[in-house]
Amino acid sequence: MKEKDIETNKKQIDKYTIILTLIMLIGIVTRIIGLGKIPIGINVDEAGTMYDAYTIANYGTDRFGSTYPVYMINYGGGQSALYTYLAAVFIKLFGFNLTVVRLPALLFSILYLIFGFLITKNLKNKKMALLVEFLIVICPWHFMQSRWALDCNLLSSMLLMSIYILTKAVESKSKKKYFLAGIFFGITLYTYALSYIIIPILLLILLGYMLYAKKIKISDIIVLGISLGLLAIPLILSLLVNYGVIEEIRLPFMSILKMWVFRNGEINLSNILHNVVVLIKSMFAFDINDYNAFTIFGTLYYISIPFTIFGFIDSIKNVKKDFKEKNISLDIVMLANFLSVCICNILVEAGINRINSIYISLIYYTALGIMYVSENREKIFKFNIIVYIIIYIAFLTYYFGIYGKENTNLSFNNDAVGVVKYIEKNEKFDGKKINFRLYAIQPYIYTLIGNEMPPQEFMNTAVIQRGVVLAYGRYVFYDNKINDDTIYVIQNDENTKNILKKNGFKVEEYNKNIDILYK
Repeated sequence: MKEKDIETNKKQIDKYTIILTLIMLIGIVTRIIGLGKIPIGINVDEAGTMYDAYTIANYGTDRFGSTYPVYMINYGGGQSALYTYLAAVFIKLFGFNLTVVRLPALLFSILYLIFGFLITKNLKNKKMALLVEFLIVICPWHFMQSRWALDCNLLSSMLLMSIYILTKAVESKSKKKYFLAGIFFGITLYTYALSYIIIPILLLILLGYMLYAKKIKISDIIVLGISLGLLAIPLILSLLVNYGVIEEIRLPFMSILKMWVFRNGEINLSNILHNVVVLIKSMFAFDINDYNAFTIFGTLYYISIPFTIFGFIDSIKNVKKDFKEKNISLDIVMLANFLSVCICNILVEAGINRINSIYISLIYYTALGIMYVSENREKIFKFNIIVYIIIYIAFLTYYFGIYGKENTNLSFNNDAVGVVKYIEKNEKFDGKKINFRLYAIQPYIYTLIGNEMPPQEFMNTAVIQRGVVLAYGRYVFYDNKINDDTIYVIQNDENTKNILKKNGFKVEEYNKNIDILYK
């Protein structure tokens, strides 16, 4: 190779590295900014994870006193455990606050950036990998899910890493990597219950094709299945417990618990047409929760829809060719992933968080569509990228501006933890019961975060009826009685405030929304 050619290659490599580094830095920095402040407040499921992680870290049990559950009870219907245990580790290392509890979401979003790039580079090419990386960084869905502690959002990153390791195992024909892939798929089962459906479908498609293409042996599948199966055993036992086949298992190092409400009824074949409509809407637009996507931007930006469609069509053409030639390609991997999520969420009503593992396929199809439309037309490609950058800036402005200044979703509460901390530190409120009347779903969990009560003390005093915590310790919920020895914490309730004032209660304004009334 001539010196000029070598020098040109070096410049291209340097330019590529600089662009990739810049994209990654923008992705990471924008996701870190205000991590503990936006979204405003604490989501109710986030709060459940937060307190359970605190009790696991400090006492080795969940809030109800069960040692190291493989599936958390949460509010009765269950919650996957991986996020809770990761948050517990971070709490041990860095202390107990919202930013710390959101760190696993941030960390796994960064892993998603890394492995989204790696799998595309490994199975496609560097230019496509760079475009996929760019689209992940600016993607509203990925940005928003990376900033708060929802257990199921870990599925997207864990499944992507698992698929990548499987492709590397096939490439290297390494039994160790097959075993490692099984471990990763097994861990993925602890991110979200819908993975119990998605992973078997995905592996059936991928491994079945790999056998057909003679890229994998039965012995490789057995090795993968051993590590995956071992990790799946506790969850299989959990299903048996909840179907009433066996009794609860409580050991010093593990608990397999019966949920108060077993949500097996969510799979409904009579709603397939409705589920398809919701699935398509969740892919490209929004759902009922503004913390998943904004109606004005959608999950991938609305301008992506035609690119995604063109890319999907182009990818199907590639799949047909690869199938004939028995190649292991990114198109086949992405189609398998796409189909596994679609099949699952045709059976179960979709939502953006429920289909989170589908977005890597949609992002790839979008990138493929951009490349297809821009083929041999560099100016069109650059124009598309500039348009995306402008929309991304508009999205960030909206997120950190309008969305970052107000909380319009009832499932997030911005005041409950703070007012509890204030009351607990104030001596004039000592020894009195607290009638807690803030507008919050599961208000008790916010008070537990605020007072950091040990789980055993909570359980010894808790009054729970039909899965609803009515009282514990000195805290009372859903009680309209007036007692002189009680502190009342009310929110935007002038009627109750006036009644209590007439009964001789003093008023202390905690903030513009919350009043504390006491005698």
